[in-house]
Amino acid sequence: MKTKKTIEDGWDCVPELKRACTEIDELHHYTYEIKNCVRVSDLKEMIVDMKYLLERAIEELDEVDTNVEWVTEYDPIWNGPSEDLLPDDE
Repeated sequence: MKTKKTIEDGWDCVPELKRACTEIDELHHYTYEIKNCVRVSDLKEMIVDMKYLLERAIEELDEVDTNVEWVTEYDPIWNGPSEDLLPDDE
């Protein structure tokens, strides 16, 4: 397994994940319609669109190199929150 260093503490270091999520987010209006008993879209068009968006998400996910372990390296100037910014333990 390879190790790659990043300054990101989230998954911004894997752009394919972000793009897959964007495609999945595009399903929101259909999932809302389905879950909330709102029949606005044409069924055939909805199915075609949903399949297309899911296929695009899968294509992006297939591009992710899962043989990488991402290690966050903190900026030496700002190495996390200062003690005075942390909440009190009251």
